[in-house]
Amino acid sequence: MSRIVAISDTHAKDISALPKALLTEISEADIVVHCGDYTSITLLKALQTLAKRFIEVYGNSDTIDIRQEVPKKMVFDIDGKKIGVIHPHWGGEPFGIEEAIAKEFHNVDLILFGHTHDAWTDTINGVILLNPGQAYSASMEKATAGIITVGAKGFEIDIKSF
Repeated sequence: MSRIVAISDTHAKDISALPKALLTEISEADIVVHCGDYTSITLLKALQTLAKRFIEVYGNSDTIDIRQEVPKKMVFDIDGKKIGVIHPHWGGEPFGIEEAIAKEFHNVDLILFGHTHDAWTDTINGVILLNPGQAYSASMEKATAGIITVGAKGFEIDIKSF
């Protein structure tokens, strides 16, 4: 079994802006996936250092230095499952993007994506989609992350607030 922590939309200058409990989750996970919109290369570097294995894509708000370092989308394998990762780098209205995101990948079991800042999971055409929400607290909104356990029976997905 493997444990993945999926985060997105950190929109932070550095790692100190993220909740301490989330940083603990990140440091303990087998894999950390960031679904874009770091907005700071300093934050990106700190997360790469903190995580045991870090998988990343850039988002529509990321600067050129981040875009030169990480891909716009990717697919990785874990425990016999294929997982796609994307942030709508094309930007635009954040609502109703799920179908466009699903069309970006073929033959995957799970798609992790960012952009809307709303933690959400559903299945479209047999593929599980998960948006882990925003990884920072703002006003009345808590930070969220997707906690994914990958095992022989598939995925167990939990959206956790911090």
